[in-house]
Amino acid sequence: MTPVKILVVLVLSFETSLSAGENGSSRQLPLPSAPVCDSTYKYRTFDGTCNNLKNPRFGQAGTINQRLMGPATYADGISKIRLSASGAPLPSPRLITNIVTVNESVSNNDATLMTMQWGQFLDHDFAQASAAKNSTGGTISCCDGGRFGNVTANPNPECLHITIPSNDPTYANANCINMVRNSYGLYLNGSTPRSREQINGLTPWIDASMIYGVSNATAQSLRDLSSNKGLMRVSIQNGKVFLPIANTCCPGDPNNTCSDATTCFTGGDSRIRQQPLLTAMHTLWLREHNRVANALFAKFGTNKSSEFYFQEARRIVIAELQHITYTEYLPVILGPKAQFTGPYNDKADPAMFNEFSAAAYRMGHSQLRSFIRLYEADGTRSNQSFFLGSSFNTATRLLYSNFFDNALRGLTRSPAQTVDECFADDITSQLLKTPTASLGGDLISINMQRGRDHGMPPYIIARQIALKWLKDRPETPLPTKMDDLITTTSAEVRNINKRIKIAPRRESNGLRSLFPVTLN
Repeated sequence: MTPVKILVVLVLSFETSLSAGENGSSRQLPLPSAPVCDSTYKYRTFDGTCNNLKNPRFGQAGTINQRLMGPATYADGISKIRLSASGAPLPSPRLITNIVTVNESVSNNDATLMTMQWGQFLDHDFAQASAAKNSTGGTISCCDGGRFGNVTANPNPECLHITIPSNDPTYANANCINMVRNSYGLYLNGSTPRSREQINGLTPWIDASMIYGVSNATAQSLRDLSSNKGLMRVSIQNGKVFLPIANTCCPGDPNNTCSDATTCFTGGDSRIRQQPLLTAMHTLWLREHNRVANALFAKFGTNKSSEFYFQEARRIVIAELQHITYTEYLPVILGPKAQFTGPYNDKADPAMFNEFSAAAYRMGHSQLRSFIRLYEADGTRSNQSFFLGSSFNTATRLLYSNFFDNALRGLTRSPAQTVDECFADDITSQLLKTPTASLGGDLISINMQRGRDHGMPPYIIARQIALKWLKDRPETPLPTKMDDLITTTSAEVRNINKRIKIAPRRESNGLRSLFPVTLN
């Protein structure tokens, strides 16, 4: 890979046996069923198994992440959250968010907003952790008000709530933002790791699992079984093709309800309705699958089975996703000269790196814009433009006349935000806010707390490891904002934690835009 200058935006980061069911919680999960592979089968499995016939569990959904920078960093080497160098608890992530982050809009005119949206869509293909459950399999609540409030009496040991400072400018009369530790699992051979190793509920492959799901059952439920063309189910609304409607509650809705049943869309990933632009991407690729399947049927007719058309269309869609990612998205993020690492290695474990999913890839959160500008076909600004904070977990906008097309034009014409310490209020105080609520969650504080949950190493350690890899690259200077934070919190430099954003800074030729040509 060619040299890329990296600015690491720093923030201060700030149980002991690995047993399941302890103290009324369910934490360590068993391995999924062992795969039985058919070496003659042409297509990918949905759960990621059998990609490597010598190691059929490699890439299996529901198995643990691996680590790039050595063992997990826990206070006891096993599970307890790391302490500061003085032995004191690390500072509240919410305090750090208030000090470090800035609610400013700094556009990156070398990258379109599609860069952000593709990053989220891709993330939902290969990374999803699952929160620990209580002893009955139910959701754990750490705050008496649900998502935030006051700390519950006798909280579950898997609670890792975020403490709200008493002088917080946003969350009045509350001291707790709800957060539960993520479940962890076993090595692929069934043995127990020494420390918590978190589970990835998805496959690490770029295999369109956000479209088709990670199980045969999910994929079957999304198929139009009445068709002999291998099509996926759709709903027709206002004369246009949209995602199918869920038979039960809305996936991903924290209240398990739909404000409008006509937009209770479902798909391969439960987060499909998280925000309208993401739902639009799911809609686009559902339509693409059916377009490809229809084109194949037009060529081969009834000579082939519905299964053939479905799997071949899926195979082509996966190839399209991979091609866009490697030729359009990664050059924007890593630079145009970044290269492949080498030939196929059947001994290489493809499992997601914990440092990537829990830290580095969260840089995309800084690319989010608060106000989403949409454009009409004639290039004028649409009056359907909207604020992100008022649009979580509702897809009603997609049914507006021309909203889908206008949204895609907005993604390809609007600039992304620069990856820096600036974050929109929409994700620092309104994350996944319900229509009737005045406040939502704080994604940046959750990111920091999640890094601690996953045993991410302190920044100073991560930096030392990186410098060993990058001996020919100059050391990255500490940002001025970090100096301010160190002064404010009187913390030691060795307590600085690697977090959460890695911002590519490039030579003067800038970044290439993702999808620079407008989709008309």
